[in-house]
Amino acid sequence: MSLSYVLFKLAGTQVDYIIFIPFLIMFVIYTFNRKTDAREDALSDPNKFKFNELYNKYFLAFAFAGFGLLVVFSFTKGIKYGLEVLMPFAIGILYSSRISLKSKMIRLKDILFFKNFIVAITWAFVTVIIPASFLNIPFKQDIYLLSFFVFSRLLISEIFCDIKDAKGDPEAGTKTIVTVYGLSFTNKLLFFLNIAFTLILIIGYWVGILSTFLLEICIFSAGYGFFYILLYNLKLIEINKLSNIIVDGQFITVGFFVFLTTSL
Repeated sequence: MSLSYVLFKLAGTQVDYIIFIPFLIMFVIYTFNRKTDAREDALSDPNKFKFNELYNKYFLAFAFAGFGLLVVFSFTKGIKYGLEVLMPFAIGILYSSRISLKSKMIRLKDILFFKNFIVAITWAFVTVIIPASFLNIPFKQDIYLLSFFVFSRLLISEIFCDIKDAKGDPEAGTKTIVTVYGLSFTNKLLFFLNIAFTLILIIGYWVGILSTFLLEICIFSAGYGFFYILLYNLKLIEINKLSNIIVDGQFITVGFFVFLTTSL
């Protein structure tokens, strides 16, 4: 919801119920994914696995009930909106479910690079494009640049979170950058991507296509990215806690940062 809050502020629109739409979509996708990823979680994060074993059925019931109401609401608003809501859910099903390919059962998330890319682009679509469409916000360069920002931050955090799954992913047949190229390469790649994506957006500001508002968010997020990468390298926080709390909570801090900068 915090990323959609950024969208509202960027567009100068009053925050309303539309902010809950991305939350419901991502909640149902991630709850379903926790069910299909039970094998990996049992190896990589036993505490999360135990928690999901106890409560996931309740989360699933709530998630699908809420999502069902959202689908009905979206189609009553218009076919376009209903299809926009269903699209990321369909991608999430294909992403997590095993399909037959050349007599072998695989998931799309098992394909190297595809896993990180599809999660990042889906997040950008759900948190920016869908609410912008529901709000009838014109699709100008700021909307696309915000989408690129979300994509870049999610791509980095998804690659980082694969570190904690380095034990469970090979057992499940999932190829990731960490398991294929090793921790050292992954660490260097994270630093490179964090710098490269930030420089791209700074150049965008320099040539006049990126607003000061978005530049401030980008610089803050880049600093946050370096912060959790540094915490990992210094071994100051256990990797599961670092991923589940610090990394997964990055956009909450972005929302809080935007709230402070727009309120003061």
